Amino acid sequence: MTDTKPLPAQIAAPSPLGVYVHFPFCITKCTYCAFVTRSYTAEQATRYVAALEAELHHFHDTCAAFPLAFATYQADTLYFGGGTPSRMTPAQLARLLAACRATFDFLPEAEVTLEFNPGDANPERLEAYRNLGINRLSLGVQSFSDQDLLVTGRDHTADAARQAVRTARQVGFENISLDLIAGLPGQTLETWRMNLLEALALAPEHLSLYLLEVKPGTILARQLATGHLPLLDDDLAAEMYLLALEILGQAGFEAYEISNFARPGYRARHNMKYWTDLPYAAFGVGAHGYDGCERYWNTEKLEAYFTAIDHQHHAIIGRTQRTWHERWQEALMLGLRLEEGIDLARLRTNYGIDLLQAYPLTVQELQAAGLLKVTDTRICLTPRGRLFSNEVFVAFL
Repeated sequence: MTDTKPLPAQIAAPSPLGVYVHFPFCITKCTYCAFVTRSYTAEQATRYVAALEAELHHFHDTCAAFPLAFATYQADTLYFGGGTPSRMTPAQLARLLAACRATFDFLPEAEVTLEFNPGDANPERLEAYRNLGINRLSLGVQSFSDQDLLVTGRDHTADAARQAVRTARQVGFENISLDLIAGLPGQTLETWRMNLLEALALAPEHLSLYLLEVKPGTILARQLATGHLPLLDDDLAAEMYLLALEILGQAGFEAYEISNFARPGYRARHNMKYWTDLPYAAFGVGAHGYDGCERYWNTEKLEAYFTAIDHQHHAIIGRTQRTWHERWQEALMLGLRLEEGIDLARLRTNYGIDLLQAYPLTVQELQAAGLLKVTDTRICLTPRGRLFSNEVFVAFL
C-alpha cells in the first residue's frame, strides 16, 4: 500500500491536551532502566527546574516557530515523570505547576499525576504535594520482595512501599497507582502471586504490571549476558500474565490495557492519550511530544538542553510528520492494546482504511487462531491475543 492519501492538519476535532514534564534525576540507577536519567544533585535540580520554567513559558512561541499544529492550549492531564520527580522539593514543584498553569488552560477536573519513589515518602512532603494540586500518585513499587528490590537496584524496601501508600492515604490521596514488574530474575509464579496479593491488600485504584524488558546497555543486560542472573522463561511469563488477569479480575479490576488494570473510573487518563492517538505537549530533557500529526523530541543531553533553553527557549532537535500509512498502523497497534480494541468506523473516518476489506485473510486467520475477536463494529484482542500481541501487530504491519 502506498501513501497517497492527504494528511489533514489534525486527526480529529481539537481535544484537550495532555502535558508531560520530565524530571530526569535519580539517587540510584535501577539495573533495568533505559530511560533518560541523571544522578541527582541539588544544584543540578535547581538549574533544571529553572530551565523547565523557561521552556514552559515560551511554549506558545515555540509552536509558532516550528510550527507545531496544536489546535488548543486547553489541557486535562498533567504528568510529572522521570527519573524521580518526587526528588523535587515542594517549592520546586510549586514553581513548575505555576508555569504549567500559566501556559495551559487546565480543566477543573484535570488529572495531575506525580511519579513517586516510595523511599521519598514522608507525611510533610506528601501533604505539601497534595495541597499543591497533585491528585494522582504513581508509586514505583516494582516488587514486594526485598531480594527483588536489591537485585534491581531500588533504593527502598517492601515495608517502605507499604508505608508510602498508607501515608499517602492519610494525607488525602484518593487515586493511587502501583507499578509492579513480572519476570524479575529468580521470580516464580508463587512469588508473583504474592506480589499481586500484597498490592491488592493496599487497595490501590490502579495497577501497572510490566513484563521485564531487557534493554541493551543496561546493567541488567550485562548481568544476564554474563550469566550472573537467570533469564526468564517465556512460558512462565505467560503464566504470570494469565494469573494477573485472573486475580485482578476477581478483585474487580478491569484489564483496560495490556499492562494496565484499574477499578471502574480510574483509568490513567494521561496514558489513554498515548493509546488513543490524542495530542500531548512534552517538556524536559529527552521528552517526546505529539500534536496530533507531527511528533517532536528534545535533546537527551543535559548540558545541551540547558544551552538550548538559554539561547532559543526550546530544546527540540527533531520532528517528523508521519505518513498516512504510518498513522493508521500506529493507531491500530496502540488501539488493540486497549480492552475495547479498535472502532472500525473511527479507523475509516480518521485514517481512510477499511480494515476488514484491506486485510480479510489476516483478520480471518487471527480470528481462527483465537487471537482476535471480530464484530461488525470492532476488533479486539482475546486474552490469548494479549499474550501474543506482538505477533498480531506484525501480521498487520
